[in-house]
Amino acid sequence: MLKQISDIVLEAGEIVKTGFYSNKNVEYKGEVDLVTEYDVKTEEFLKEKLQKLFPDFTIVGEESNLDKKDYPHENVIYIDPIDGTTNFVHGVPFVAVSVGVITETEGKYGVVYNPILNELYSAETGMGAYCNGSQIKVSATSSLINSLIATGFPYKKDNLPYLMQILEQVILNTRGIRRAGAASLDLCYTARGIYDLYYETRLQPWDMAGGLIIVREAGGIVTKLDGRYHDIDCDGLIASNGLVHVEFLNLLNEV
Repeated sequence: MLKQISDIVLEAGEIVKTGFYSNKNVEYKGEVDLVTEYDVKTEEFLKEKLQKLFPDFTIVGEESNLDKKDYPHENVIYIDPIDGTTNFVHGVPFVAVSVGVITETEGKYGVVYNPILNELYSAETGMGAYCNGSQIKVSATSSLINSLIATGFPYKKDNLPYLMQILEQVILNTRGIRRAGAASLDLCYTARGIYDLYYETRLQPWDMAGGLIIVREAGGIVTKLDGRYHDIDCDGLIASNGLVHVEFLNLLNEV
């Protein structure tokens, strides 16, 4: 099943790759939140293919019109057709197609594909995590001061003062911080051991669903910002190698 999902995502990636190198019609979902015809085209392709593979599942995509209160809690597939649309529009090659299959409230399959850099991340519960067929593991970094941290910032700026307080502490207490603009890939880079920890708030389920299982299957942990187990309904998360997690939680408690 994971192979079939991966093949579908690889096909969708060709649509994204074509669009990346083409002129785009850009529309606005919000003041700075963008959407292109390639977001819509890729999502429609994924929904059609995945619905045939999973006829009893509900498919929720970023560009679909399903109201959040109607999202199911099990047997659902979350699709982000182009995670990092702003990067996509500006020609930054940090974009991904992300698919997460949730059964009984837990991730079963996760596939995240960056067609520009040709990186295919995948995981199935209990089977490990992979990038282009090679198994990946989280880093072995054990202290925050030696850690490279990733984050992102929401389109809505109402909690910006709090995020800036966290950012200041992260800058003071870590090796460095990166903000690349695609949550699914931030999770995958954490799973791969490039980042030691990634945190973000105000995420949507389709931002996370593909990457969550990849982090966990690579040996990492994912929690809410208060340290409790993270599920798909929570919009804030910390994903890490597990070794620096408590230290980071303590840092947050000081903000």
